[in-house]
Amino acid sequence: MNELDALRRSGGLTAAFFSFPHPFLRRAGILALGVTTFAAGYLATGNLWIGAAGVSAVLLLPGWKSSSACASCGLPLRKELRQSAPPSREMFPALGELSDQIEAAGFEQVADLGWEMDGYRQFLRLFAHGQKREEAAITYVEQNQLGFHFASVTSRGVDGAVFTTWNCPVSSSLKTPPTVHLHRVAGEAALPRWSRGMEGFLAERGVKEESLQAVEPESVRAAVERDMESQMQHNLREGLLEATDEGHGRYSWRGMLYLWFQCLRDIFRFS
Repeated sequence: MNELDALRRSGGLTAAFFSFPHPFLRRAGILALGVTTFAAGYLATGNLWIGAAGVSAVLLLPGWKSSSACASCGLPLRKELRQSAPPSREMFPALGELSDQIEAAGFEQVADLGWEMDGYRQFLRLFAHGQKREEAAITYVEQNQLGFHFASVTSRGVDGAVFTTWNCPVSSSLKTPPTVHLHRVAGEAALPRWSRGMEGFLAERGVKEESLQAVEPESVRAAVERDMESQMQHNLREGLLEATDEGHGRYSWRGMLYLWFQCLRDIFRFS
């Protein structure tokens, strides 16, 4: 087998890894991509540094490009959620199935909300479970016709603490306020496992049911808007964002570096 055949087979292996949704296999695909890129550069030039430069370009520059694009965008410091039609079935085919799973677990659907800005769209379908004192949300994020989704379950302490279990596939682009506690679960986990995971998450922190806020359907929207505003204000204080004009902000140079490192974290994370 000559070097060209080896590269072709390596490229095929990379594509195969990326075709599977499991995070370990996708990260293995990233590793295979790096090996293939290094081999192509080295075999073409006989220079190890050229191969290493190729790996850097393939794996690191996309994250920098993404962070640079986000850094130039103006961000509303207070997002007012409005009634919104759901994404089309073509863009978000799993919405109906996810909604059915959440409602089967005893949650009541309370609102379809969203906000848009310069080609960026965020859609939220919110749910409430009064007996368990829990909120749930299905979130769909779309930019330039590309999107991803995740689900979350949230309980709120009477002291203002927020406890959220979610399966967001990417790292947060902003820092989380210290009052917010996140618990990530596998993206393919079924909702019953989520429920048990949330109970364990609260038990680990000594949170009892009587210390949780009651949940009313009409209160969920306002609580989610407060969460968004709280995160923006926290990042202003931390210096990741800087105010530009009234009601808007943008990433500072510190925020841009933070965003870039989050991109790299997603590339190399194996879980």
